[in-house]
Amino acid sequence: MKTLFKILFIGSALMVLLAMIGGFALLNHHGPDMHIVLDDGEFFLGNGLGDWLGASLGLFIAGIVCLFVVPLVLLLGVALPLLIVGGVVAVILAALLGAGAVLGSPLILLGLLLFVVLRNRSRANAAAAATRIEPV
Repeated sequence: MKTLFKILFIGSALMVLLAMIGGFALLNHHGPDMHIVLDDGEFFLGNGLGDWLGASLGLFIAGIVCLFVVPLVLLLGVALPLLIVGGVVAVILAALLGAGAVLGSPLILLGLLLFVVLRNRSRANAAAAATRIEPV
């Protein structure tokens, strides 16, 4: 699944980069007179440097927003709440396990004591059997 997300992210980043390059190419390719219609508003880019500088700056800012701001908003809008919920679940689970350890501590101690006693007894029996000499 990680590979799919990497492929999709790289693909979307390349598409944004190609759109930026296409916008700059359109600005610089059609000569000094360009007619732009945006929301029923007409804009004419003449020979002035200010018009071209403004249009290039606008495309640059739009590209920066698409490349950095949108992924950060998605990251903070989706991943941060998931991390918060995961942290709350981890705290609740730790509290439940802690309460279980406190309530079950007498049984845990009894089991540990039995384990130590039985383990030492089996080791002692094995050591005695190893040192025992069989008659020939």
